[in-house]
Order: sequence, then C-alpha cells, then structure tokens
Amino acid sequence: MRLKRAAVEEMMAGRPAGTTLEEALEVFEVFASGSLSDEVYILDDVSGKRIAIAPAALKEKYRPA
Repeated sequence: MRLKRAAVEEMMAGRPAGTTLEEALEVFEVFASGSLSDEVYILDDVSGKRIAIAPAALKEKYRPA
C-alpha cells in the first residue's frame, strides 16, 4: 500500500503528541529511505511482520524523544 506523505502528516497531526509513526501506521517498524520523498510504503508481510518504508526526513520528524 502507498500513502502520500501529506496524508501521513495529516494523520499525525490528529494524534496526541508523542505518537510514533509505528503506532499511527499500525506497523512493527518504520524504515527510513533516503530516496523516498513524498510517499510511504506499507508492506504487509515481511518475515511475518507489517512494516513501512518512509522518507528519512519524515521518520526523523516523528522519532520518539
């Protein structure tokens, strides 16, 4: 599944402060990609887990403190 970065930003804006991308996207882990800029990819079955690949800047923005 692909999500536009703007849609993810909007989703995060509606969440309480401190919510991680993993929680919002309901995935086991979010991996950063230096080549992605405007989309987040969600993969349902990678070694039995649901993961996401997001632009590095987006992952950094919502990194837990």
